[in-house]
Amino acid sequence: MIVCSRCSKDNQDHYKFCLGCGAELPRVSGKPRSLSTDTPPGGSTGSGRSTNSPRSRAGQAEALASAPQMELEPTPMQAGPPSPVQEPRSDSLPAELAPLGAHTSPCPHCGAGVPENFRFCHVCGHDLHGEAGGEASADASADAPAERVSAPAVAEAPKPAGTRARLILIQPDGSEGEMFPLSAEPTLIGRSSGGIFANDAYLSPEHAEFRFEDDQLVVKDMESLNGVYIRIEPDVPIELFDGSIFRVGQEILRFDGPSAPEPAADGTQHMGSPHRGYLGRISLLIGRDSTGHSYPIPPQGIHLGRERGDVVFPEDGYVSGLHCRVHSEVGHLFLTDIGSSNGTFVRVSNESYVPQGTFVLMGQQLFRAEY
Repeated sequence: MIVCSRCSKDNQDHYKFCLGCGAELPRVSGKPRSLSTDTPPGGSTGSGRSTNSPRSRAGQAEALASAPQMELEPTPMQAGPPSPVQEPRSDSLPAELAPLGAHTSPCPHCGAGVPENFRFCHVCGHDLHGEAGGEASADASADAPAERVSAPAVAEAPKPAGTRARLILIQPDGSEGEMFPLSAEPTLIGRSSGGIFANDAYLSPEHAEFRFEDDQLVVKDMESLNGVYIRIEPDVPIELFDGSIFRVGQEILRFDGPSAPEPAADGTQHMGSPHRGYLGRISLLIGRDSTGHSYPIPPQGIHLGRERGDVVFPEDGYVSGLHCRVHSEVGHLFLTDIGSSNGTFVRVSNESYVPQGTFVLMGQQLFRAEY
């Protein structure tokens, strides 16, 4: 049995998608069925002789060439003339396409036999309840081919009708995960959206809103607790303003401009007033209203990294050796990513454009916007 990591439902070993929520299931490890290996189709060699010899491989090739072929799976060599090809029986089908019970109907998406009480297809993950109704299902059944061949499930489902963009989940290893569609109408995303967002405790129930302005995608932070972050392009300076928040690896920092506190009513200045030569400071955020270490920004700017720079985070493996820099140009302060591996992210203060291919960080999940 395979236990779904999202909804904890038990699924058969040969299922590819969860019957409870439609999520893709991990593949069960095992030896792939292949006739190109040194092991003959019948299993072990029996005589103890190595099958790596040219004569053994030639014998296997000759046996395969003389065996009658079927569309579903190659059959063993038979003596005498080959028998005519017959309709494949359910017990000769691959496990993922074989009927699972007496009352099955073909999946309109991949043609696999699916029990009528299943909501999601166990082969391709298609939402069977999402069909228009019994009439559409009947049409799909009528159009289904009478004879199916073994074929892999589609690698990527087409965009649902009305979808203008999609958010593609980026896995920790850099591979692509699930996809969340965005329609032309404003779309609210958060923990209450369910699906890939339901189990992220760092997401607010209504975290962000995505909408289109003409052909541009826009994201708006719905006053979420932990914010929405946009990855900046390498070597492209982004201006920092008083109160700007940015993220380097797992470190969240805030820039504070050099504003001196107002003197007392009798004219006494506060001690610790900003030095005139400094451009401001960056502070490490350790809570919503609390900060940790602060680092002054001298006129020449500062570099941040894991191994080199003026500010280092040696225990954060997501920070590159030399990650980014904060510097001044023509009287303004800028943040520039200097080719880090995991990127530098700036928090959206209210709303921001999201260009094609931009990475968006919400909660603990990283997405890429495609449209």
